[in-house]
Amino acid sequence: MRQAFAIPAFRRLFVALAATMVADSVLLLSFGIMTKELTGSSGAAGMAIFWVVAPSLVAPLLGWVVDQFARRRFLLGAYPLAAASLVPLAWVHDAGHVWIVYAVAFAYGIALVMLPGAVMGLLRLIVPAEQLVHANAASSTFREGLRLFGPLLGASMYAVWGMDSVIALVAVAYAVAILAVATLRVPGDVVAPPQLHWREEFLAGLTHVYRDRLLWWPILAIGGCIFAFGFLESVLYAITDAFGRPATFVGVIVSVQGVGALAGGLLSGRIIDRVGHVRAIVAALACFTLGLAVMALAPSLPLVIAGTVPLGFGIPVVVVAVNTLVQLRTPNRLMARASTTLDAMIGTPQIVSIAIGAALVALVDYRILLGALTVLVAAICAVLGAWSRRRRAHHDLEVRYAAEAR
Repeated sequence: MRQAFAIPAFRRLFVALAATMVADSVLLLSFGIMTKELTGSSGAAGMAIFWVVAPSLVAPLLGWVVDQFARRRFLLGAYPLAAASLVPLAWVHDAGHVWIVYAVAFAYGIALVMLPGAVMGLLRLIVPAEQLVHANAASSTFREGLRLFGPLLGASMYAVWGMDSVIALVAVAYAVAILAVATLRVPGDVVAPPQLHWREEFLAGLTHVYRDRLLWWPILAIGGCIFAFGFLESVLYAITDAFGRPATFVGVIVSVQGVGALAGGLLSGRIIDRVGHVRAIVAALACFTLGLAVMALAPSLPLVIAGTVPLGFGIPVVVVAVNTLVQLRTPNRLMARASTTLDAMIGTPQIVSIAIGAALVALVDYRILLGALTVLVAAICAVLGAWSRRRRAHHDLEVRYAAEAR
């Protein structure tokens, strides 16, 4: 990571990323807690996250929009809009206003889809290819380290001072991000002229990802696991109910998960350097399987919480591996479209599972749901692992034949 921080432009961009990550960390859980407090429903709280990820359904369109702008210029316009989208939450006072929470969550979700595409493009311009994995690891480590206190801070601020305090903190964070990006000077940050018909340009990100097998199969596997994770948005609130804890206790659970996430972020670069991107993803899916199994079988709340640690460890490994793969194997002019295609392939299954989970959590014991998710993730891990071994064996055979031919 030190090599990445030796680049002045990366340090400035990292300040902006860190500020927006703080905003996301304190805010996203607050949507669910606010809805739970207003309605008393775990399913309704899970649906708040549904609306955050719903823009993934139109992610390719959003990515195409991002690719029409220089990366830095886009961020300078989008950051203020993202912060301003939260203002309507000040008018939420009772269950009749929950639709405002959902609308704001949807608007903020649009920003969460569009902003990473611009950031990934800037990183590719700022950071040499050999340092990308470490730059992504630094960002992911900070993001996951926030799990130690970010959600708990957001939940505590909401409990003590209300949602207005959370909004104020988010506004300050985005102001810092704007100032940091305004000082960036990035040669080559220009809009590439279109090379294809507009319909082909619109679908270029999906076409690129589909044709590159090294991107397509790992992203499909991650999407399947995220389908499982979508159920957790409602299951976590069901767990607090089962053990007689308030909705704000979800902040404690997510913060403990951050212990594993911080370790995963710190080690993700080394893991990927040692075993490669795809096998690192397989290892992370194995961590997901372990964590879900522990949560499903645990007889006490402390053990349930302990199961979130391997879940947390695997998340940054997956994020760093897949983001670096996309950056290394995608032309910069397609970066936002490829990034949002990734969001669509991951976010769409999550949307479906959040909706299903919000309905099932009131009908099915959370242990049964977690058991089913464990089986699903274990199967996906096994399939991707087998594909990775076949691909590696095929690659090794090609290398050997090439050497013999020489």
